[in-house]
Amino acid sequence: MSVKSFISVAAFAAVTGLAVSIASASITIPTVAIGNPGNAADPTTGYGSVAYTYNIGTTEVTNAQYTSFLNAVGATDAFDLYNPNMAGAFGGITRSGAAGSYTYATVNGRANNPVNFVSFWDATRFANWLHNGQPVGVQDNATTEDGAYTLTRDGIVANSITRNINWQWAVTSENEWYKAAYHQPASTGGDVDSYWLYPTSSNIIPTTAQANFASFIGDTAPVGSYAANFYGAFDMGGNVWEFNESIVVNTLRTIRGGGFSGPVSNLDADSGLGTMPTNESQGVGFRVSQIPAPGSVALLAIGGLAAARRRRC
Repeated sequence: MSVKSFISVAAFAAVTGLAVSIASASITIPTVAIGNPGNAADPTTGYGSVAYTYNIGTTEVTNAQYTSFLNAVGATDAFDLYNPNMAGAFGGITRSGAAGSYTYATVNGRANNPVNFVSFWDATRFANWLHNGQPVGVQDNATTEDGAYTLTRDGIVANSITRNINWQWAVTSENEWYKAAYHQPASTGGDVDSYWLYPTSSNIIPTTAQANFASFIGDTAPVGSYAANFYGAFDMGGNVWEFNESIVVNTLRTIRGGGFSGPVSNLDADSGLGTMPTNESQGVGFRVSQIPAPGSVALLAIGGLAAARRRRC
């Protein structure tokens, strides 16, 4: 463990503005700007082209941030935003009280670990809450059920819900995520095709000093524990897989980036997987995107469903 380039949680929080207290429902999501709009897709996979400038969460959504969300809208928790496994060994959030008066708190020492045991639908409701200005109240169209996504029972069952055109915050699209993870223009020192194989801004296989994978720690790590990539985003490889919006064969949503227990190959640019949108596991979390100018119209560029694996020299 001595080889790890650990940034202290307190120092990282001070730099990024990450919420450490869970007393208030109001949170800040630190973001980094992803510029170079209109970039070409990765010629090997077809992913990564985004027509617009956007911001992406500097890190995965944390237990502290999600706890504030729960305290704002989860007194009754009509849509099961809380999973009891969050209070277990790999989680970071506890719940107290009874339905109608639930309260939530982060587990000591795990406030800045990435939230896990969340479904894709939990992630969209968190994005709707951000889009709606972080309101306090029951889970309804004013808080979690409308905004960046219009969530309906039929749409959830059919896995057909997509981002609304007037979004301000959203779960990352696959192209947004892929660009933030692997893109760097060749003119700024990137690879010849402007895409790296790994989210460490390199074609060299990462080590456990650069990302949390292969059960080296055996658990999630506080966000920002490893160096940022070209765009300034942390932990896009390892720690937890991250949901994005891409629909796979009608029933699945894509996850990318690899997790703390999987092999290094899960971190590479060819390793997106499909999972049920209802999947709530210790190894899956999410990250959000933001449109920089509220009210801007974004033409979403969602990539294809599959790509051949590759290796670069």
